[in-house]
Amino acid sequence: MLGINIDMPGWIIRATTILLPTIFLAIILVQPWVEPKWMFLDPLTSAEFAPECCPPYFGFVSTLGVMLWTITAAISLFAALIIFISRQNLPLLKFALTAGTLSGLLAFDDAFLLHEKVFPAFGFPQNGVMAIYVLLTLAYVLASWRTIFRYDFWILAFGGFAFAASLFIDIYFSSLLPYLVYLEDSAKFIGIVCWTSFHITTLGRVLGQNTSNQPNRQSNSLNEFPAASTQTLSGENGT
Repeated sequence: MLGINIDMPGWIIRATTILLPTIFLAIILVQPWVEPKWMFLDPLTSAEFAPECCPPYFGFVSTLGVMLWTITAAISLFAALIIFISRQNLPLLKFALTAGTLSGLLAFDDAFLLHEKVFPAFGFPQNGVMAIYVLLTLAYVLASWRTIFRYDFWILAFGGFAFAASLFIDIYFSSLLPYLVYLEDSAKFIGIVCWTSFHITTLGRVLGQNTSNQPNRQSNSLNEFPAASTQTLSGENGT
């Protein structure tokens, strides 16, 4: 019985991961109907600062980013459950579990503006929250570095560079000037796409390889059974 093979050339994954969000963002920027800034900013900020409230396109790009965070969290945590139940290797379990947990936390933060509005309202500074996220990301890398470097690391590295650029603009400029909003949120969206692409393709490959190996293990156990039965019957006939 043939196993499932879901591998595809790495260059296709990399090209798709970079080109699709770039084309999408270019369309957002050049479309002539609405101000792109309100599509990039989150819905609450757009509603607060826009001249009129509240068209359905407010926060379009930001909401898609939250959806990608959520998709990554759901797939990663479900994969972690499968790995745990099947008692596969611990590094892979740590990779899926930490990726899913961090993705879910960032989705929650983006959806409800935790580091921008909620925590500062309780006296915890925004930069302090960002520092915690950086430490959590480092913990994810330390827990998963073997799996990260084993697969398409360059997608995650490019996404990390995009996140760093977005974070730099957010911390050192923190402005609603249109060109800064375009740069910050475009970099952030590309980083989210890279994060999602890396984890979905990596977990798909790993689980696909395990599925391919499973029939071989079953067939080997079935092949051993007749031999053991023949030996048993031979022993009984001899007695």
